[in-house]
Amino acid sequence: MIVTAHLDAWLAALGKRHVEGAMAQMADNVTFRSPIIPVPFEGKEQVSKVLAQLLDTIEAFDLQLLLRNEADFVAIFTIRFGDHTIDGMDRLHLNDAGLIDAITMAWRPLAAVVAVQQSIAPKLGGKPMKLVPLE
Repeated sequence: MIVTAHLDAWLAALGKRHVEGAMAQMADNVTFRSPIIPVPFEGKEQVSKVLAQLLDTIEAFDLQLLLRNEADFVAIFTIRFGDHTIDGMDRLHLNDAGLIDAITMAWRPLAAVVAVQQSIAPKLGGKPMKLVPLE
């Protein structure tokens, strides 16, 4: 059975916006898929850069619910960023040692996600996106 101590510590670190505490819970080969940049980030070094920018940008991370199916988890949470409240879900996978080796983020509403993306993407080498209404 997978031990969840690393997952619990990771979620607590996110709540405190503590990058080092979160990174200590990840496998060296972690893969991170995000709505902020379209390509996945691979490896602890790349993921730590993204996580540092994200936690530096947001004002709060509040866990609402944690669901489990064997080594897979879904964390449901809210994030505050300026005037925006984001509803988020992260799909997390734990390896045999209980370390997080995969994260896939899903956030809404789109306007709030774009606001965070505009703040973070340029710092990570990406281009800011914008919403454009169809006419």
